[in-house]
Amino acid sequence: MQKLRIGITLALLLSVSTVFAQKNGLDKIIVSQEWMQDHMNDKNLVILQVSGQDQFDDGHIAGTQVIEPAEYAIRVGNLSWEIPNADSLNLALRSKGISSKSKIVLVHGRPAHAATFRLYFTLDYFGLAKNAVILDGGLKGWKYKGLETTKEVTENEPVPEGRLKFKMNTSIKVDKDYVKANAGTDKVNVIDARRANFYEGAEDTRDSYKRSGHVAGAGNVCWMDIVDENLFMRDYDTIKALYEAQGVNGKEEVVAYCHVGLRASVIYTVAKGLGFKAKLYDGSYNEWDTLSEEYPVKTGKDKK
Repeated sequence: MQKLRIGITLALLLSVSTVFAQKNGLDKIIVSQEWMQDHMNDKNLVILQVSGQDQFDDGHIAGTQVIEPAEYAIRVGNLSWEIPNADSLNLALRSKGISSKSKIVLVHGRPAHAATFRLYFTLDYFGLAKNAVILDGGLKGWKYKGLETTKEVTENEPVPEGRLKFKMNTSIKVDKDYVKANAGTDKVNVIDARRANFYEGAEDTRDSYKRSGHVAGAGNVCWMDIVDENLFMRDYDTIKALYEAQGVNGKEEVVAYCHVGLRASVIYTVAKGLGFKAKLYDGSYNEWDTLSEEYPVKTGKDKK
């Protein structure tokens, strides 16, 4: 009888574990420190710390290479963090030893996490998201847990031209007219990733924009609420509840925006992990603010 009880208990635990894995698509995007330690010597693994060179030189996870934002984002007019030219990105990634067979681990090297998620979005745009994961906590979380870092430099052998191929996924990036046509509709849920004071158009934000507030019809999930103070992801149910509180609870599409598209990458990536069809409005409110009244703005806590 005791063996039977143990067998039933194990079966139930396996069942619960399987259900959680099925519902938690974030596990396919965000990997744990334990996973990282187990896979650091895997063939074709490339670890990229998203930061400046100075931050990298202060200490990093063994085997890591640095990738700076200028290598995967460009400025277009007044808009920063825009999608780069395919050839320049291909060259930058191949210089890190990345081919179509690589498994890419992205590590927050900055004090915040948005730049790493922006790189993930960029890789997704070029069809490489299936090759990429993000280390939970990044370098800050790694140090918080007392794990070892090094100042030794790793330089992977550059990959020859033709060994890294893109399969473009351009539909995940949308423009102002797509947002205008779909904000507030039943099938599309537009989410503002900025802090609440910007979303509400509070007085302390009015020097930043001519039309402070948010896209009419948009909800608000702040990019900072996704992680804790050590950049570890909050638990699945907490994150899911943030989206549900903004009406994201069906099969509708999520369109994320922020100031320019950097922080929105966090909300985009998490929405994707939650199982929603996700897109990002690049240019975001920095562009929306320059448009005519045909692109309406709302202040306060309400969407409309």
